[in-house]
Amino acid sequence: MFMQDMEWKDLANDASKLYMGTEKDGIGKFLYRLRPEVPYAQLSSHLGAIFYHSEVWKWNGQKRGMKFLLLSENWQEKNTISLSLENEGISLDMFSEYLKIETQKQEEQDETPQKIEQTKLSAFFDY
Repeated sequence: MFMQDMEWKDLANDASKLYMGTEKDGIGKFLYRLRPEVPYAQLSSHLGAIFYHSEVWKWNGQKRGMKFLLLSENWQEKNTISLSLENEGISLDMFSEYLKIETQKQEEQDETPQKIEQTKLSAFFDY
């Protein structure tokens, strides 16, 4: 429901701002409200990359101030991510397990604002 209003949403996953409660509204902050853990909220960058490359979301092309827009309310009907993943030998169960493991690794890290690092998105967005 969060993206279905067909408006641009900020990535909004700055680790220290989430931790301090000063982050603007956006995808990361939305996830943080669901589960108030910074590593969980920072998975928004991975979601952005996945949904952008599967053509579910549009990306504004910015390195700073990233925003995303839901392309269609009927994205489930035309989405081929499960087929693409299966063709590459990756099942959705394996991908879910990967995300679970990555979340657990991040949760084990110290969450003090001085030691939190941003997830680098350059690998996902070709810059």
